[in-house]
Amino acid sequence: MREYILLALVVISIPLVLKRPLWGITIYLAATIIRPEMLFWGGKTGSYVFIVYYLATFVGLFLQGYLQNIGRIMHREFFLMLWLLGAILLSIELAQFPAFRQYYYFFELLKGFALCATLYLLVEDFEDFKKVEVVMLCCFGLLAIWGIEQHFRGNERLEGLGGSAWGDSNGVAATFILFLPAALSLAFTSEKRKQYWIGLAIAGLMVVLVICTKSRSGLIGLVISLAMFGYFSRNMFRIARIAIILAIVALPFATQQYLERMNTMAGTSDFTQSALDRISLWKAGFYVFADNPLVGTGFRTFPEAKMRYEDRFQHLDNNLRAAIFREENKKVTHNTYIQLLSDTGLLGALPFALLVSGGIMLGVKARRLLHSVSEHRTELLWISGLCAGITGFAVCILSIDAVQSIAMYVQIILATILYRITLGKLAGKQAALLAAGKAA
Repeated sequence: MREYILLALVVISIPLVLKRPLWGITIYLAATIIRPEMLFWGGKTGSYVFIVYYLATFVGLFLQGYLQNIGRIMHREFFLMLWLLGAILLSIELAQFPAFRQYYYFFELLKGFALCATLYLLVEDFEDFKKVEVVMLCCFGLLAIWGIEQHFRGNERLEGLGGSAWGDSNGVAATFILFLPAALSLAFTSEKRKQYWIGLAIAGLMVVLVICTKSRSGLIGLVISLAMFGYFSRNMFRIARIAIILAIVALPFATQQYLERMNTMAGTSDFTQSALDRISLWKAGFYVFADNPLVGTGFRTFPEAKMRYEDRFQHLDNNLRAAIFREENKKVTHNTYIQLLSDTGLLGALPFALLVSGGIMLGVKARRLLHSVSEHRTELLWISGLCAGITGFAVCILSIDAVQSIAMYVQIILATILYRITLGKLAGKQAALLAAGKAA
């Protein structure tokens, strides 16, 4: 029955998407969060949703004449994405080792970047931006409720929540941290009390879910994202108060097991062993990069490439070395930046680093404008929230592989679009004032 209801909703919504393609891309992004298979207890039931809305969005772009504005996508971030794609493709063509489904993951990135490009065409003002972002935040709120329920039903660290795109529990935590400050932006900029509490409730659910993952990198990213939101928004005191409230809300979920795991960061043997494992993998990644600095050894080939360097780790305990350089289920880098350096060399790592740093720097620019501009405080607080999330995510991916996390690229693009919209409004007002002065 649920399958027929979903099919009916899709059929009914297609005319709306063709007329207003922004809804198509919004529904698509929502489906990447609350995935159709979740509604049917696994399997591929409902997976056609992605194809249908992806194609319908692009058909709508054509029918409504948005493609005439193709020049809108010609911005720094879009060219960096093209650069990153080109570097990945080149590394695949010159790959020194076989890797699992290289072209599949390349085309998934290509599809995701094309989706990001449509945002430039479809998001024309602040209201468009807010529609997309609020829908995603509401979906994350629902997924957080789902995840917390799963936590108490046996999936203690929420492995697999959100599908394979987010990876393990660390990836789940990082993705929620990416959107957490945006939920606070919704609360802080709301004109109605109801919206304020909705934003705060979503933020609270996100914090609880991050706690449920028991992710150490998630805790660090959580603290950094909140601190950076306070810094970017020039409102550290208010963020500190909210952080205390969120901590009180999350405290009942911080079990003894969670506290013991977080305490390992103080230097216990378990953490030392885990840290040594990660550091050894990172060193191996730098060895691969040093020998292949320009184009790397090939996209997703690190697990195989690192095997050449086992003899450089003779100082490690035999069991640890055997675990790192095992033949079955070979380990990845657990670091996005080093993975790109190893797999694609400087040619791929540089555009990725510029994309991430550019997203963070927008928060600095928003902070400067908040000092001198008051009439666009709402837009600037949203930019601050998105950039704070990007900063927290950038820290989290020091311990996970997240090159293919489309959610990060979407947030970067939305932040840059809103920043340019805000600058356009400021320039327009300045021009109007100048014209009025001349007329007087």
